[in-house]
Amino acid sequence: MAGVVRQVLRVWLPLGAVLLPLLLEPRVHAAGLDDRPALEQFVASGQITSRRLKVDLARSQWTVQELRAAIARAYGLKTGAMARFLATPAGRALVERQLGWWSTDLSDPVKAAALRAAIVADSSDGAISLLGVLQRLPVRFELATGAGLSAAPDGSCGCPPGCGGSALAHLSFLIACLQAGATVR
Repeated sequence: MAGVVRQVLRVWLPLGAVLLPLLLEPRVHAAGLDDRPALEQFVASGQITSRRLKVDLARSQWTVQELRAAIARAYGLKTGAMARFLATPAGRALVERQLGWWSTDLSDPVKAAALRAAIVADSSDGAISLLGVLQRLPVRFELATGAGLSAAPDGSCGCPPGCGGSALAHLSFLIACLQAGATVR
């Protein structure tokens, strides 16, 4: 148990310095500034209520129903295992490859720290999902509207060609990759 606590603290303490100012500010949910309300409504009802969401869904070769299920799908894991995986070079690289898919006006170090913190926070109940991680982000979440990023390097976990330029498809695969990384160690 003490080892798990040390691992969690090793991840959380550096994140605290970056995230504390962000956590003290109110979250912005104004229309157009944060896509989480539109994503929550999409998962709950299937309704597409924002232009960015509609554009992102169209960039994937997956159906709207497949993407909706992928956003909500929960993967079981242990928080300590997740914290340990995120502290590895492979875990850090996996998170960093996802930074271009959202809120392009936030700096990469802030997005990386926020994403790692949200992942660990969502895993505290023994499972993670993309929707759960996004709900725990201490910063706003806006789907990127530019051209996507390149594919994952050979031999690493990443989205297959069917993801296309959809941020949601790539981020959904992030959750599956995190679960795989946290459970094989």
